[in-house]
Amino acid sequence: MENARNTQKSEASVAVEAAPIFTHGKLPKRQNTVTAEVLSRLLNHERLTGLNAVWDASTTRLADVVWRLHKTHAWNVSSEDKVTGCNDGRVTTVSEYFLIPGIIESAMTNGADGWCSGVRVARAKLRAKAVEAKRKAAALNAARRRHSHPGQLGLFNAGGM
Repeated sequence: MENARNTQKSEASVAVEAAPIFTHGKLPKRQNTVTAEVLSRLLNHERLTGLNAVWDASTTRLADVVWRLHKTHAWNVSSEDKVTGCNDGRVTTVSEYFLIPGIIESAMTNGADGWCSGVRVARAKLRAKAVEAKRKAAALNAARRRHSHPGQLGLFNAGGM
């Protein structure tokens, strides 16, 4: 009888050890940030590359955002290499970031869906200011005096060769 109980206990503990444990990180408090948007997109089962992040989340620093999600907010973001063809004829490998479904399910069970809705609203409010921000940036750049080196020509400038 004792031997049968030990066998049952060990079979149960093996089953628990074999079952993957999906834990999600903390949701950032500020919802109008690039970090929040990237996490929201990952929670929406999106797979992001650096180029996706430029167009979709307005950042050129996706790897840094993923690193901050891990270090600051304890998210375990996965990545895979993806081969892509470039406009200049090269073939290169980029990282594609994603969350595994178990982590997404755990987060959604614990309220991430409502948080993601808040992120979409907050980011839409920021995007409504994009035209004015671009106008301000253009004015600031026009006001700067740019002095190029007298002997410096553009690398691809046909007249400079």
